[in-house]
Amino acid sequence: MKQSVKLIWLVLAVILFGGHFAKAQQNEVSDVGQENDEEESTDAAESDEQNNQPSDSNRVGRIINGISATSANQPYLVTIVAYIGEDSFYFIGALISNTEVLTSASTLKSAGDLSAVTFSLTVGSNPSISSGITYSDKGFDIHSGFNPTTLANDVAIIKINGNLSGLANVRPIAIATTEIAVSTTNRTQCVVAGWKDGSNDIGETTYELLTDQECAAAGANPPSIVCARKTGTAFACNFDGGAPLVCNGQLYGILTDQTGCSGSSPPVLQKFAKLPVISIPWNTPIISTPNATIPNSNASLPIVPRKNYVSCP
Repeated sequence: MKQSVKLIWLVLAVILFGGHFAKAQQNEVSDVGQENDEEESTDAAESDEQNNQPSDSNRVGRIINGISATSANQPYLVTIVAYIGEDSFYFIGALISNTEVLTSASTLKSAGDLSAVTFSLTVGSNPSISSGITYSDKGFDIHSGFNPTTLANDVAIIKINGNLSGLANVRPIAIATTEIAVSTTNRTQCVVAGWKDGSNDIGETTYELLTDQECAAAGANPPSIVCARKTGTAFACNFDGGAPLVCNGQLYGILTDQTGCSGSSPPVLQKFAKLPVISIPWNTPIISTPNATIPNSNASLPIVPRKNYVSCP
């Protein structure tokens, strides 16, 4: 009987010891896994932080939280890359003829020395930039009345090295010739399109026009400036200088330079060149650019740097 009792106690001791040992092993594995997860999380965070550091001021943001656009909906949209030396600058324009792109003079000027600039101009993105067709340029022309201090007449034209007539889902947009009467009780809804944040797609979002009084609250403006603001969470940002503001199906404005835009701090309002009061075209000669090496193909389109600090739907 005593031997049976001893045997039972021995078995119980083995079971209890084994259970304690297994639990200790499990906790050890869990701790190791947690440490690995923390290390991976730290590495990922450090990687994201490194990726968020722009190599120059133009690599900061685009249409933040916008929805994907297509060339069928935005057949006039042109994504632009300016090359100056080893630097690349990203912005937007609107096709106003089969050979001309309208963009922002202040955005163009912010790129730096334009004496040796060349451009790649991509149309027909659907919605990926890589699905479009890329052209080189023949030259550019900044509005003769452009004032970099007041942003009066903030527009420029880039000449396409080619003719876009007959291309699928590529079509010039008509420039508005009549000002829209805006009141606080009658907000005109417009569309702004540009580079979509977090991807190589084009994106779009909705804006509403502001009154001159609301616009003046942010500082004095010339008559050729109109202000608009986002209607939701999406907004144009750094890559989107020159973006078209389309109201009632016509090109009403061109977004001014957005170099100072931050994706983490949405602007209260943004300024656009008011096209109905700006003379287009104007009488100044086209400035020829150096011989471009970009072929009429999307193969040479650079991959737009991705950023991670704002997530997209």
